[in-house]
Amino acid sequence: MTLVHNRSLLTKEWYKVPFSVDCPGCGAQTRSAAVVVGPSSLVGDAGSTSGNDILTKPNRRLDAFAFVEALGGQTEHVERSVINRFHSTFAFLSGRLTSICEHCAENLPPAAIRSAVMNGFVRLGQKRLLVNERLMLFASDVVLTEFRGETSIEESAMRYPDYALLLVCDTESAIGETGMIELWHSIARDDYAIVIKGHDGCEMLRDAFNSDLKDVVRTISDLGLVLTQLHIAQASSPYCALARDLFLEALEHSGYRQAS
Repeated sequence: MTLVHNRSLLTKEWYKVPFSVDCPGCGAQTRSAAVVVGPSSLVGDAGSTSGNDILTKPNRRLDAFAFVEALGGQTEHVERSVINRFHSTFAFLSGRLTSICEHCAENLPPAAIRSAVMNGFVRLGQKRLLVNERLMLFASDVVLTEFRGETSIEESAMRYPDYALLLVCDTESAIGETGMIELWHSIARDDYAIVIKGHDGCEMLRDAFNSDLKDVVRTISDLGLVLTQLHIAQASSPYCALARDLFLEALEHSGYRQAS
């Protein structure tokens, strides 16, 4: 059974799934691709905005794979992460991300490609032929069709025994809501993770798909968060001190400046 939801979407687990169908517009068999998001994706109320609400409105995990039927709102992230990278496959039409025909460049309606995309995702996933793009993808208004299929794709969620807490950063949203960001690191996974919490300590977002500190800074920037103060998790730890120095360096390289 498939379930369709109108939601906001925040994810770094999404897959470009190739497929072939007959174009309803020109009638030719066309090759294109669609977007499927993974179980670690976060969904919230439709129309919510990343920078304004991330510290006040908890999102829930999708906990399923989902075919992206329609996606719009906050489109600067989508344009950078999807359109500009796969310009001959996707386009914005009427403010919505859509798969396009390689021949006539017309919209391929979700109903015409849904089955091919889902079946292709399961088939390619079982053969380990799909790659998580791991780029921030945010949209304030999406329609998702959830589905479950046996695949070989498995992304490990952050588990505290595998990670060490290095830094804690006080943060503010674009509208002045306060919270904190915890920076964790796993030596075994060679992976940085962040946990974003509201002012009451409630966890709003957990993200464990950062290969280096530049990815961490990019994620924080994409969410529109401002760092106001940085704390070392353990003052006596040389590893925390090194993480602080490296994190400050990554922030500076990304254009962040300390307030005077």
